[in-house]
Amino acid sequence: MEQERNPEPQQENNNRIDDLILDRQLLMLKAAIPYINGSSQKTIAFLEKFMELQRTVSLFNNPETSMQICSLPENEEPLPLQMLEAIRGYCTPQEQETIDMLQNYVQMFSAYETLFT
Repeated sequence: MEQERNPEPQQENNNRIDDLILDRQLLMLKAAIPYINGSSQKTIAFLEKFMELQRTVSLFNNPETSMQICSLPENEEPLPLQMLEAIRGYCTPQEQETIDMLQNYVQMFSAYETLFT
């Protein structure tokens, strides 16, 4: 069974975890995988993913470079609309429509709450 490919994001998001983990060398390795022959291709792909996993673990274990870099400031509440907007770029057109409907619902509810409270 073939897995559906993830669409490329439609907008840049400077807070993506990949920006903290992937460097030029890993990106070059990923780009080379399709051009490597059969059995070596599988080995290199596993190696690349293992290196990503190692860097992810290091990122979360190092307090100086933890995911706090990507987090909202401590005094800010995380907003569902921000999260929806961040994931929208990776969605199919049908999923984007669903996110748009959710965003409209949240905005309408917020306006209603403002008017009647």
